[in-house]
Order: sequence, then C-alpha cells, then structure tokens
Amino acid sequence: MKHEEEHTSFAEASLVLETLEHDQLVAAKREPVARRQLQGGELALLWGLRLYLVFMMAVVFWQAWLAVK
Repeated sequence: MKHEEEHTSFAEASLVLETLEHDQLVAAKREPVARRQLQGGELALLWGLRLYLVFMMAVVFWQAWLAVK
C-alpha cells in the first residue's frame, strides 16, 4: 500500500502542476526527485541502447574516415 501512495500518475501530477501559481511551481521544481530503481528488463534495454549508440558512433566515424581518404 505504501508503494502505491508514493507514486502518482502522470495525469495527477500534471493536474497539480497546472493549478499551482508561478512561485509555488518554482518551489515545487526545486525539490529533488529520487532516482527510480530499474528492474532487470529495463536495465538490459538501457545497456542495449548504450551499446547500440557506441556501435553507431564507430560506424559514423569509420564512414567519415573513409570519406576523407
């Protein structure tokens, strides 16, 4: 039950942010947000995206190197 109370839906959060006045919104944005603990599948997906990014950067640099030659 406590886990459900800690997390609000996106719709609820956006409704709250729309109703705040400017100074209240600034104060709310200054509060830090805790990091989310990712599960195994989420971590695997993020690491896969990181590896894909590194691979694609290598491909782009290789193609640029070949174009310069």
